[in-house]
Amino acid sequence: MTRALALSLMLLSSVTAASDLGTWGDLWPVAEPDMLTVIEGRLQALQQSGEIDKKMGEFRERVVRNSQRPPPVAGITRAVRYEKRWFDPSVRVDRDLADGHGNVFARAGQVFNPLEVVPFNQTLLFIDGDDRDQLAWAGRQKPTLVSRIILVKGNIPQTSEALDSRIFFDQNGALTARFGISQVPARVTAAPSGQRLQVEIIPPEMTKYDAGGTP
Repeated sequence: MTRALALSLMLLSSVTAASDLGTWGDLWPVAEPDMLTVIEGRLQALQQSGEIDKKMGEFRERVVRNSQRPPPVAGITRAVRYEKRWFDPSVRVDRDLADGHGNVFARAGQVFNPLEVVPFNQTLLFIDGDDRDQLAWAGRQKPTLVSRIILVKGNIPQTSEALDSRIFFDQNGALTARFGISQVPARVTAAPSGQRLQVEIIPPEMTKYDAGGTP
């Protein structure tokens, strides 16, 4: 009995000693910086240093520069000989197509030619606005239908002023890729049948192909 009591007292004293070891090392509170505060601080520092105004100015310059002179269409060269071919815009539709009144004019799986519904009444002129000969070529064209001058390269405001005309740009080469145009000047008009388009590649010095082109 006495031996058991002594053993119990020893265990209790051991526990007491173990719980009284004190604190070892430094304790730091968990303090993660607030991200919004960090961002605001950095913005204030940039504002005070004038860096924000500088970056915004550079951004505005890039926007203006790219809007006036977009990246040129890759792979387009100057025409060296006259070519003419036909372009069929027909596509196979993957769903029924209807007009604004719900009238279906093309069924899913049908090969549909949009020229059967909407006639092509424009003349598209593709040029390099940095080429003076091509500017002169575009200025000589006097199509009877509505014409649109489309740049594959060049400065839009300067070309507009030189030709006294509204100028478009073939962004990302979407139109030239669609019509298979790899040389300019090029002209796209409706074929006599009205069911196809006529694509002409015309060296700018060949005046005999001006205006309406060949039949």
